[in-house]
Amino acid sequence: MTAVQDSVRTDGPAPVRLRLEDIDKANMAGDGNYLWRHSLPGAEIVLKVYYGNRSSLLYAKKTFGNVVLTGRTSHMPKARCAVEADCVRTWQSHGFRCFDIYPQVDVDGLPREGYMAFEYVPGKHFKDLFIDRSLPLEERMAIWRQFIPEWHRRHRIAVDTSDSRLIHENGDVKHVMLYEGGFVYFDFEMIYRSKDVRMLVGREICSYMRSVGRFFGPRLYERMLDDLVAHYPDSSLLLSAWDQAYRHNNPFMRFARWLDRMKPSNKKIYSKYRVAEDIASRLSKSSLTTG
Repeated sequence: MTAVQDSVRTDGPAPVRLRLEDIDKANMAGDGNYLWRHSLPGAEIVLKVYYGNRSSLLYAKKTFGNVVLTGRTSHMPKARCAVEADCVRTWQSHGFRCFDIYPQVDVDGLPREGYMAFEYVPGKHFKDLFIDRSLPLEERMAIWRQFIPEWHRRHRIAVDTSDSRLIHENGDVKHVMLYEGGFVYFDFEMIYRSKDVRMLVGREICSYMRSVGRFFGPRLYERMLDDLVAHYPDSSLLLSAWDQAYRHNNPFMRFARWLDRMKPSNKKIYSKYRVAEDIASRLSKSSLTTG
């Protein structure tokens, strides 16, 4: 993997002030933010504008849901910008590759705390990589087995340091890519504020594996889940996927999970509860085999 750099880049483009009207506004994102790719001398950048296509009322509504109902940080644009910068610095300080930030890029017409200029990284997203039939299946699985120990290392650091910034709040196969033989992570606009980081690890594991099932289908889901259980270095930490769904440390959360399981949508094949069950059953079989 390439050497990890500081999240704030002093190389790349020279200090530059861009005019908003000179930027090609072909949006690379879906709803929410604007992502605009732009060429500069010495660098290709992606300008991320947190004041996206949502109304102020919707930002406020989502912030209420985040802060009051789900225990996350604010959805307001300036808050998301600040959280993302903080997370990039935190992840890279522990050796995890993220999009570097170019603070020397200023844009007239945008609030300074409402956008960031990131390096453009031409990697291959997991959501595309693992269904690419031009790559042999075993080669794709080797990449997955390479990813698993790095995934565990981040989880272990997050738990040991009680740092929820190291949990990927929007973690799934859309937000990690393969680049130059290593992995690049992105999309850190919000974090969970809970100090029970082990439960957050379990949530993230379920979120990733749910996306594996939804994007890749049952055959790859089963294979990648088997490899996860076989190669994740700490089975007790992997079991946090089950714990956060069925035996949360917080009694209120246990009751909330019980109510949540009644929803028809949470009885589907790739619900977080089914994924937690699949992981727990494999861990149980593995312990019986090795015990």
